[in-house]
Amino acid sequence: MTIAHYQPAVIMKAFTWAYEELGLTPYEASVMLGVSERGLLQTALVGFEVESKEAEIQLAFIRLYHLLYALSDGDSEKMVIWFTQPNLHLAETPKLMCRDMAGLVCVNEYLEGIQTETTLPSIDFTLTKQAPQAALQGLHR
Repeated sequence: MTIAHYQPAVIMKAFTWAYEELGLTPYEASVMLGVSERGLLQTALVGFEVESKEAEIQLAFIRLYHLLYALSDGDSEKMVIWFTQPNLHLAETPKLMCRDMAGLVCVNEYLEGIQTETTLPSIDFTLTKQAPQAALQGLHR
């Protein structure tokens, strides 16, 4: 299996899009990454090294965004409301939980659990045993 390696600038662009869509400020995003706001803004065009802790956090946040997008059918308003309101199952506001990697992992696992619960119902397509022809003829009279 081949692991895809994204250019740091691509990760940064996707991360920036995700945090802006969910209503985070550059300062809040920088706190999440553990860098200064100035440091975040200076790397906006080039990104962080792919193997860095910052890139790992960015990828986890992008995953969170994609899970929310899928669960809300792309409704940005629903996504922001869910992200900023207290969640009884998480016992915290998801936005506050995303301040560190442990919180991001917890929120992602929660969203992945919700996603697996909303699968399509299984349908049995097996053929049933057909009734004898004599019984069917009685139905058409």
